[in-house]
Amino acid sequence: MNRKTLLVLFTVLAMALVSSPTLAKKKKRKKKDKHNITKIIPKKEFMDALLKLADDERVPVASSTLVEKGRGKEYYSVEKLFDNDLETFWAEGAKKSGYHEWIAFHIPDDSTHLEIVPGAGKEQFENFNRPRKILVDFYSVKFKRDKETDKLKPSFKWLGRSKYTFKDKPQPVRKRIPVKLPELAMAQRTMYVGVIILEKVYKGQFDDTSIAEIKTSAVWGEDL
Repeated sequence: MNRKTLLVLFTVLAMALVSSPTLAKKKKRKKKDKHNITKIIPKKEFMDALLKLADDERVPVASSTLVEKGRGKEYYSVEKLFDNDLETFWAEGAKKSGYHEWIAFHIPDDSTHLEIVPGAGKEQFENFNRPRKILVDFYSVKFKRDKETDKLKPSFKWLGRSKYTFKDKPQPVRKRIPVKLPELAMAQRTMYVGVIILEKVYKGQFDDTSIAEIKTSAVWGEDL
């Protein structure tokens, strides 16, 4: 074997030794990021929403809410999504059709299904935009208290995603949550969080997209 051939072999071996750890490191980082980043919505806004949910998990958090003259700020409140009244509704307040506006809400740890009713109830259904397609991301969240500031610090893990497609009717769509939500340990402050993200809509008279109701349920043994 001549000197030139040996030089080529040594060069190839050296490159392999250098690149292998680098590739392994990149793969490891990519795997970690898959579960510890927010999907679509800004991370800071999501972290702020988690702190609000930690303060009161009964109150969902919306990226925006429609406010009209002559009506109070609570008229289209995101809390209307959980009041068991199909004629009250949340309406987003962003410009245009609300693309990528979102709602963060607590999911009880025994939940197996999530049901969503699109639109602004039967009476105003055609007045407002209605969701045609939405995404729902699921997270597990842990809260730790900072020793120096005594403030809560959330950390989270993305668990999976559902895609909902609606007909242009005020009819509910219920789907099985794509991941199992086991009972959470009581020793640590934890919760499951769902994030609804608006994608495509049916156009209404007003360019504000609305959702009437969200319900979680535990239905064991049922396969939807």
